[in-house]
Amino acid sequence: MLSIKEVPAEVRWEIATKAANSQSVAYDMLVREIIGDKIDEIWNLIMAEGGKESRALAESLCLPASNALEIENTLDIISTIILGPELIGETLEADEERVVQKMTGCPMLNAHRNIGHAPIGTPAHCQAFCQSSVESLNPRYTLRYTKRMCTGDPHCEYVIELKKQISQGSLKVSNSAF
Repeated sequence: MLSIKEVPAEVRWEIATKAANSQSVAYDMLVREIIGDKIDEIWNLIMAEGGKESRALAESLCLPASNALEIENTLDIISTIILGPELIGETLEADEERVVQKMTGCPMLNAHRNIGHAPIGTPAHCQAFCQSSVESLNPRYTLRYTKRMCTGDPHCEYVIELKKQISQGSLKVSNSAF
């Protein structure tokens, strides 16, 4: 008889993340049927709260987040832990103040496709998690999407950059300490 200890950790992780992703899609489908698009407000709140936990996870793993490069790396590690190894991306531009990331593999989009459910609220849910995650890792930075596979783009693309603040009538980059 096989025991759980004999199943390699990588296999258990892949099974667990696929199951969790599929369950969240199924949950969205069912609740959306009952309460309609109001579910998007609920999901956005849940995902934003989940993103806030990124800082604690990063600290427990000793992952740095002092600049855009470190934040992107830490976000990639955290997101891959949560969503699984189907999360695939590459860096298009990078320096300490700004990173542009291109994603070509998304476990959540794959779960929607496997179940046959359109990713109706997924763009906002993903934005809520990722933006909250980045801002919890380092409040001087934010994230915004410029392309999304779940809305028909060929890939996702997002930018992690220093927040800009309005200061005395002009745009100013925040230099507050982390």
